[in-house]
Amino acid sequence: MFKTYIQMPLEDLCAQIFHAARQIADGPRTYDVFVNASERSKNLRVLEMLADGRSFDISVIADLDLLVRHLRSELDSETTATYQVFHGRNDPDLGALGTVETRRELTERGQRLSCLLRDLCRLRHMVEVADARINAERLVNRRLQV
Repeated sequence: MFKTYIQMPLEDLCAQIFHAARQIADGPRTYDVFVNASERSKNLRVLEMLADGRSFDISVIADLDLLVRHLRSELDSETTATYQVFHGRNDPDLGALGTVETRRELTERGQRLSCLLRDLCRLRHMVEVADARINAERLVNRRLQV
């Protein structure tokens, strides 16, 4: 999926960023994820600025990182249990071949936070790719003018 963002036209990527930011901006309003009102308003402002296209640079990534870090700490408190899942097969000669994944059992609020966190990480990656592509285009255009 992440390779798609690199290959798609820049206009389509920006449209997807704006669409995803609008959808994500509604999530923190309905979920009670922030400790206080000032933190809530600051993070909602960042998402709304991104959705409106007013802020589209590397500073948004830092703000999204803070929000992701906060949601990860909230997700830790919403975890009721952890368990391990084995993905692989048992070979008669070599034994178990595969990987073990640790999964969380979450509360209902934790499941909503997990979906929001996944969407924020995807949005962060899209912004990072778009910023790199825009900077690369600027550099190429500057060199072509010389």
